[in-house]
Amino acid sequence: MKISRGVKWGCIAPVVGVLSLIAILYLFDSSYPSAARRALPESAADIQEYYSDSWNGDFVRLIKARLPEGDYEEYAKELNLSTRFDDSKHADIRSTIDIGVGDSPAWWDPPRSSGTTYFDIVKGDDCVQTLKYSNGTVYLLIVSW
Repeated sequence: MKISRGVKWGCIAPVVGVLSLIAILYLFDSSYPSAARRALPESAADIQEYYSDSWNGDFVRLIKARLPEGDYEEYAKELNLSTRFDDSKHADIRSTIDIGVGDSPAWWDPPRSSGTTYFDIVKGDDCVQTLKYSNGTVYLLIVSW
């Protein structure tokens, strides 16, 4: 049995359409800044961002930027972070807040948690978000596993 040309194109056209859509979405996603990066105040400089995810939904996002101390609080508010680390109250979760990232880039060098650290831990979703500030540099870590 001979397959006509119309049948071949009828099968190929949807495949090409789907592949084109995937390519467009990939280009859009890779060129559009993350919400965490867009939330940075205009005064932020030397911005570095790292993102890694896996097939099962786990992900890591790291942002490091120079930021005037006066804009740190504004950034925390934009990220909906309001809980500050207090060693007397949060000593039992310090290791979670200071979680390390095994495959982090060389530029990622956050300080240990202190009174300037904002954080949010979402139990059940296994998600940690920390925002730290040291010597004019802000460090944002969002990790989900």
